[in-house]
Amino acid sequence: MTNDTSRPRGEGGEYVEEITPEDALAVFTDNEPLTAKEVAEELGVVRRTAYNKLDKLKERGDLRKKKVGSRAVVWWRPE
Repeated sequence: MTNDTSRPRGEGGEYVEEITPEDALAVFTDNEPLTAKEVAEELGVVRRTAYNKLDKLKERGDLRKKKVGSRAVVWWRPE
């Protein structure tokens, strides 16, 4: 396992959040649903990071999600 010395850390040694849920929310500029992969590509992060931010936004009520296939999920802003 390698240490990532390029990422900033907080006082307690934890990694500092570089992409916020608000950054992910800003990707939704129209009413079109998006996948976590599409959001990740737009933000320049891995899909898992985007998924975590999208999930936080869903918990807050800022986004909704729907499973549309065996593994596919889409996210959108509620009206």
